[in-house]
Amino acid sequence: MARPIRFKNAIFESATKLFCERGLAGTGIREIAREAGVSEAALYRHWKGKKELAKDIFLRGMENMHAILQDRVPKDGPACESILAAVRTFYGAFDEYKDVTHYLLLNQHDLWRSFDRAEKNPVSFWFDLLRARESELQVSAELNGEILAPITLGMILRPAIAAAYGSLEAPLEKHAVAVSQAVCRVLGLPWIPIAGTP
Repeated sequence: MARPIRFKNAIFESATKLFCERGLAGTGIREIAREAGVSEAALYRHWKGKKELAKDIFLRGMENMHAILQDRVPKDGPACESILAAVRTFYGAFDEYKDVTHYLLLNQHDLWRSFDRAEKNPVSFWFDLLRARESELQVSAELNGEILAPITLGMILRPAIAAAYGSLEAPLEKHAVAVSQAVCRVLGLPWIPIAGTP
């Protein structure tokens, strides 16, 4: 029973790598199968085609990132501590799992439309985190969590996208504190010194 799982994982890894290098349009099923060391028939046993495989990788990546954030970000304590934990977790994953995180970031606009918003994902995690902390935000009434969540999410994602394109120096994790401090300032939250941060 381990063999089909191993093949499926090899296909996932190979497709993710090729999608990152060449984009979805520039990658064919034959290339994915060759890179994974499997036949095209093996690939078609699990997915109808490239688009379904791309969606599956996107969905799995989003769910995995949500689970990691859920596990590592404290639900109570200083709000900026939770924000820093979320940013460090995401940036750490970006540095460690480059192919997957680059794929998620650089293909999000193409694949997001086909993504069920009810699914667990890092975007919903961030919105939920700010909703839970809304009473602590020190901002004008017009700037509620529904507006601030996408603004601050953009503050976190844009450096990652820049790093994916090579215009921001890696590792990304070294920028986590500065980005978290900026996010906390926008949210009107006091930056309470956190162990291991300046």
